[in-house]
Amino acid sequence: MDEALLWQQIEDQSERQPLITPGEARAVVALLRREGSPAADELAARIARRLPAEQ
Repeated sequence: MDEALLWQQIEDQSERQPLITPGEARAVVALLRREGSPAADELAARIARRLPAEQ
């Protein structure tokens, strides 16, 4: 791939897609909470705060 084209794609932020779905993020939060370590709890809390409210 041409380097100029690569940089153009990186700089074009108009159509950013999420890396995972909200459902996948909720599953990650549940798994992290089961882990029980302080680092996992902190990461789960940070991810959960960014999730949209459940309906």
